[in-house]
Amino acid sequence: MTRSLLELEELDDAATVDPEEYLRAALRWHFSEDTGSRLWLELAGKLDFDPLADIRSYDDLARFPDIAEHLRDRPVEDLVPRGLAHEPPPSVFETGGTTGAPKRLLYTDRWIKRALRWKTAELRAAGFPAGQPWLVAMPSGPHAFGHTTRLQANALGSVLHTVDLDPRWVKKLILSGGSPDAYLTHLTDQLGHIIRTQNIAAITITPPIFAELLLNDELTERLRRSLTYLAFAGAHLDDDTRDIIAETFPGTVIQNIYGSTMVLTTARVRPGTDPSATVYDGYPPFVVFAVVDPETRRPVAYGERGQVRMTHLSSGVFIPNNVERDSVIRVPAPQGAIGDSLGSPRPLAAFDGEPVIEGVY
Repeated sequence: MTRSLLELEELDDAATVDPEEYLRAALRWHFSEDTGSRLWLELAGKLDFDPLADIRSYDDLARFPDIAEHLRDRPVEDLVPRGLAHEPPPSVFETGGTTGAPKRLLYTDRWIKRALRWKTAELRAAGFPAGQPWLVAMPSGPHAFGHTTRLQANALGSVLHTVDLDPRWVKKLILSGGSPDAYLTHLTDQLGHIIRTQNIAAITITPPIFAELLLNDELTERLRRSLTYLAFAGAHLDDDTRDIIAETFPGTVIQNIYGSTMVLTTARVRPGTDPSATVYDGYPPFVVFAVVDPETRRPVAYGERGQVRMTHLSSGVFIPNNVERDSVIRVPAPQGAIGDSLGSPRPLAAFDGEPVIEGVY
């Protein structure tokens, strides 16, 4: 019996989903007049291959164009698959705009629920102090991080404290020759008020902001007494800074988060890997990584550094060939899994001819 993409998405355990079956179902869904989006049905007529006949593996998805530019300016209604017309409208979130105008991604209710189960399971396994106060200093507003973090806090039974972060303003400031120092002070002032008045057990934050916090001895000492889980995201964390933080908070679980709005989730930290050499696994068959040569787009050898290419396949979104702004070391995926795993991510100096500016995110 041929199962539909919606049926396969509903399976609780992703490991039980056959990747080839899932791929075939995703292609049928996104390239059917009844269920596909206006964008992909339009692009299908311009391809030099037949998606249903010629795409037989995840490796073949590299034949598709990178649709990032379409996500910057196409009306959202062009992105919504027709098969979801009778479901709740998707949430629209945007990228940070590091490499140009922000791109818009659709997060359907069914995807948000699946990603939430997957992420909260990872947090629990990592030692997240469920039920205790959690402080998050990450982008909200048009960005998915703020929304999904609130859902995670609810699922984990933790009170969530937040400080908003506007990465676009800081990047614009730096690009014009300005300094982010005043904005960092603004953020740490807000964080300080929370840390002084609340017993914070978990923090999710960017490395530059946390490094600024550590300059305040009072705040550092308060966190030393309460913090048991610390996650970094949004900017590169160098080894020296990580070592200093680990020495300052010896009893705290420290995790790096790596992901992308373009694949609607984060990678999963592989259990048991050295924190200073973390390995990140995908979420097949929904999110699959490849590590490729920036010039040839062919896979590099295991252990070699290349550019990360991400794929997302779900009923709400089809992004088969998205090249990201990061370089990584190619690592074999877990036994039986498809795609590559990633090691030591770091930002490229430039992407698509534009400088990559991290700022505080």
